[in-house]
Amino acid sequence: MINNSIQWFPGHMHKARKEIEEVVPKIDVIIEVLDARIPFSSENPLIRRIRKDKPVIKVLNKRDLADPEMTACGLSTLRKSKA
Repeated sequence: MINNSIQWFPGHMHKARKEIEEVVPKIDVIIEVLDARIPFSSENPLIRRIRKDKPVIKVLNKRDLADPEMTACGLSTLRKSKA
């Protein structure tokens, strides 16, 4: 029988996650770089779980490619959230 399952979480991603989990207790703040065009979709949901209560600075990358009105709306939402 042929196994047609797709491995959606490759080994290198698992390794990186484990390494991040080991480092997080040793750091004071996390800098998370997000795509300004899709700030919420570009977040990695694992990071929120891994960082727990660590402070985070969210940096918007590619702002020059994003719609200014949508960027302002996204910034407003990010500022209101505690995440």
